[in-house]
Amino acid sequence: MMRPQSRPARSLASGTIITIALQIYRQAGNRYFLISLIAHAWFFLIGLGLVVGGLIFGVVGAVFIAGNQGNFGIVLGLLILLLGLGLPLFGFGLARFTASGGLLSRLIFNALQDSTEDEAEVRRFIYPRLWSYLWTVLGTGLILLFIYLAWAAFGYLLYLGFWPLINSLDWGNMSEAWRTALILIILLLLLGVILAAMVTVSYVAARLSLVDAVLAIEPELTAMEAIQRSWRLTQGQAWHTLTVFFIASILVIPANLAASLINAVMVIPVAGFFAAVLLLPVWQGIKAVMYYDLRVRNEGLSFRLQATIPSPMRFMRRVILQTPESIELDFALAGIGSRALAWVVDQVILYVGLLILAIIVGYLYFYGIYPFLLEQFPNGDQSYNLWALGIYLLINYFIYNGYYIYFESAWQGQTPGKRLAEIRVVQDNGKPIGVREAALRSFLQAIDIPFFGIGVFLVALTPSEKRLGDMVAGTLVIQDEQATRNAPTGQTISLVARELAPLIQNLPGLGGLQPDHYLLVRNFLLNRQQLKPAGRFETSQRLHHSLQELLFVQEDIPSELAQASAEEFIEAVYLAYRQQQHS
Repeated sequence: MMRPQSRPARSLASGTIITIALQIYRQAGNRYFLISLIAHAWFFLIGLGLVVGGLIFGVVGAVFIAGNQGNFGIVLGLLILLLGLGLPLFGFGLARFTASGGLLSRLIFNALQDSTEDEAEVRRFIYPRLWSYLWTVLGTGLILLFIYLAWAAFGYLLYLGFWPLINSLDWGNMSEAWRTALILIILLLLLGVILAAMVTVSYVAARLSLVDAVLAIEPELTAMEAIQRSWRLTQGQAWHTLTVFFIASILVIPANLAASLINAVMVIPVAGFFAAVLLLPVWQGIKAVMYYDLRVRNEGLSFRLQATIPSPMRFMRRVILQTPESIELDFALAGIGSRALAWVVDQVILYVGLLILAIIVGYLYFYGIYPFLLEQFPNGDQSYNLWALGIYLLINYFIYNGYYIYFESAWQGQTPGKRLAEIRVVQDNGKPIGVREAALRSFLQAIDIPFFGIGVFLVALTPSEKRLGDMVAGTLVIQDEQATRNAPTGQTISLVARELAPLIQNLPGLGGLQPDHYLLVRNFLLNRQQLKPAGRFETSQRLHHSLQELLFVQEDIPSELAQASAEEFIEAVYLAYRQQQHS
C-alpha cells in the first residue's frame, strides 16, 4: 500500500551536490572525522610496504651493479621478503583505506535517505570484502595507466613523424613572419595534443570516480561489476560529474594552502595529514550525493511510492526574511558549491574576454600607437610603455568590476555564472540589489578571494553564508526559486489513456489517491523522457503496481485496464484524478 510522500527531488545542480555533501558532513562531523582518521592510519602500513619494497629493490640493484650476480640466495631471499611482507602490507593498507572511504559514502548515502541502518551493520557489509576494494582500486588504476601509456605512445609516434620534418625546414632563410607562424602552429598542435590527453584522462577518471561508493552502497557487486556500474551510471553525465569534482578541487585549495604554510614552519608535517583527514569525508560525501543524483537522473530513484524518500534539498540552509510590509519570505541559501561554480564560470568569461582585449590592444599599441609616438617624440621611450601599462591595468580593473556591477544590478542579482548555477543576490530584506550593493560586493572580492580564500571559509562556516562583500553590502546569495533548469515543457497523453480515464474515474479506490500521490505521478510523466530506457521501464512498472494496489483493494481489475501498458495506466490515473478534482 502506498504512503503519501513529499514532492520528489529533481536532479541536483553541480554546485548543490557539493553543498549538500558539506552540510551532511557538518551534521555528523565528529563521527565522519574519526572514521577518516582511522582510515588514514592505515596509510602507515602502505608507507611501510613501500619502504620495505624500496629497500629490497635498492639492495638487489646494488648486488647486481657490484657484479655479484652469483649471490642468488641473497636476491631470492630479498624477493621473498618483498612478496611476503612489502606487498601484503601495501595491499592491506590500501584496501582498508579504500573500504573506509566506502564506509563514509554509505553512511552519507543513508543520511540522504533517512535510513536507520546502524554503523556496525554497515561495517559488517564492507570490511569482510577488503580485497574487492583492493581489486577495484587496482583495476581503475590499470585502466587509467593504459590510457596514459596510449597517449604517451601516440605522442612518441608524432615526435618520430614530425621532428624530421621540422628539422628539414630551412629556418635560416625563412622570413620572420613565416618562422613565427610556424612556431605558433607547432605550439598550438602540441598544446592541442596535451589538452586532448588531459580531457581523455579526466573523462575516464570521472566515469570511474564512483567505484568505491558503488561497491559500498551495492554490496552484492564484485569489483569488476562495480567498475562497470560506475561507468553505466555516469553515461551521459561525465561532464556533470567532472564539473562537480573540479569545483570541489578549487574549494579545497585554501585548506591545502593553509596546511602547506603550516608544514613549512613545522618539523613534523602534521598539518598536511590533518587536512587530508579533514577532507576525505568531503570527497566521499560528494561521491554519495553524486551517486544519489545519478540514480535520480537515470533510474528514477525518487519515484518510489512504497516508501517516503525525502528530498536532499532539506539539507540546504534556509533563511526567512521580513519585508517592510511584514511579509515573510522563505529562501534556500545558495551554498558554497553553487557560489564556487558561478565564480568559476564568471572568471572564465572575464579572463577570456580580457585575453582577447590584451591581444587586440597589444597589437594596436605595438604596431600602431607606439611607433607613432616614437616618431613624434623620440625621447620618451620608457615613459610611453609605463603609461601604456598603467592605463591598460586600470582598464582591466574597471572591466573586471564593471562586469559584476552591471550584471548583478541589471539582471536582478545574477551574472552569467550565477544564472547557470541558479542562484541570485538579494538584499537582507529580500529586495533586489542595486548598483551600490553590487559595487561593494565586487570591490571587496580583492580581499575575499586572494587572502587565503577567507571568503570561502566565511561562506562555508557562517550560518548566513556571507563573505566580507555580503556583510558590508547587506546582501544574501540565495537559490533562484524561479530557475527552470530541467523544467518539463509538457507531456503527451496517449489516446488509450484518454479512453481509460473515465473508467478509472468511477472507481471507489480513486478517493484514496492523495495530492502527494498525484504530484508524484505527474512528475514522473513530466520527467520520464529524461530517464534511461531501463530506468524508465523499471520505474513505470513500479508505479503501475503501486497504483493498482491502491485503486483495486477489493474489486478485480477490469480487462481493459489489465491490458493497458504500465505508462498508459499511469497516464489514465493522472487524467482521472485531474478530472475528478475539476468536477
